[in-house]
Parts: sequence; C-alpha cells; structure tokens
Amino acid sequence: MTKEMQSKKTDTYHHGNLKEALVQTALEMLDQEGLEAITLRELATRLGTSRSAIYRHFKGKNDLMRAVILEGFMKLDQVIAPHFERSDTPLLERFHAMGVSYTHFATANPNLYRLLFGGAMSQEREEVCQDERPDLHKLLNNNADESIIHSDPDDAFHRLVKIIIEAQQQELFKVGDPVLFATTTWSLLHGLSMLAIDGHLSVVGNIDAIYETNYKMLLEGILTTSA
Repeated sequence: MTKEMQSKKTDTYHHGNLKEALVQTALEMLDQEGLEAITLRELATRLGTSRSAIYRHFKGKNDLMRAVILEGFMKLDQVIAPHFERSDTPLLERFHAMGVSYTHFATANPNLYRLLFGGAMSQEREEVCQDERPDLHKLLNNNADESIIHSDPDDAFHRLVKIIIEAQQQELFKVGDPVLFATTTWSLLHGLSMLAIDGHLSVVGNIDAIYETNYKMLLEGILTTSA
C-alpha cells in the first residue's frame, strides 16, 4: 500500500468515525480479496491504527462481521426498495424489475452475496437478523402475526411480501400465503444467482434470458386466470 493510499485511509476516520471506516474497509476487502483476507491485524495496518483501537468498537472479528453483514443487507435493500416504491408503475413491472435488480446485485457482488446468504458466518447472520431486524426474523421463521406482515417494512423480503399482498388485493395473484409466495420467489432468484456466481457456463452468459423464463413460469403459478 502506498503512502498516499495509507493517508487516504487514515483521513477517513481521524475525525472520529473509525467504526464506520472499519466496516467500509472490510467491505472493500471482502469484495476484492474474499472473506478470508479480513483480519483485525490487516484492518489495523490498512487504516493506520492499532488493534486496541479496533477493540474499542468491536469485541472481535465476528462482532465486526456482524456490522458488515448488516451493512450488506442495507446495500441490497437500497437496490430493491425503489422498485416497490414506484406506485406510478404497474405492479407486475415492479415485481419483474425487482428480480432483475436482485440477480444483478448478486452477480456484481459475489463475495458479499455469499456472506449474506451462504454457509459462512451463518450464526452471525442469524444474530444480526434477530437483534437488528426482529420483525424480519419472525417473518422468515414463520412466526409473524398480521401486525408484522402488514407493517411498514424497511427490508427487501418484507417489501416483497407486501407487493404480493398488493397483487392479491388487486386480484392479480392467486389467494394464498404471501410469505410462502415470497419465499418461493426468493428461492428462484437465489438459485439462479448462485449458479451464475459459481460460474456455471450455461448460466453465466445467459442469466437475463433464464430469469425471463423463470419469471414467466413463476407467474403461471401465481397469476389469477383473469390477470
């Protein structure tokens, strides 16, 4: 790392935002080098600080990674949320665009996507969801009452449930458990995303066309006959 790069990193936190700088630098390392590259020692070196300073903000690497996971989910939400908020756009167009953005996010950020939905650090991910987004945790674990399902959401999955409910109210989608419909939709998107990320040649260069076929097949299962 050059002195100029070191100076830029140091400048990011000398006004008291070391905690944020640690999270953002860990995200950069995850993106460029993978999860295994992230160590507190390396973070301290890159930011020109000490490990003791890091421990004032995080108990250890796992605690830091919980903050990284939460930031990652927020990044995904920021990509997905606009599609659900465009009330001037037909609902099915919003539903379709959401899926396109999801798969593009996954393939553009493979290491982050693996952290958010893969097997590594699954316990930390569960803790983040339970502690920081308890309503979402209940929703994902089939333990949500009507007040949670119909609340004003701030996460992508909850928004997906809400748009499915909206489609059911408009008699576009069949009557059924909206959480189950949302989970089924998510599983299709996740499977396609992981096949692309894992480098399956039949998918990598053809992901948009496969998504369109998946989308049509999904709609055949949930659209009402009058839609």
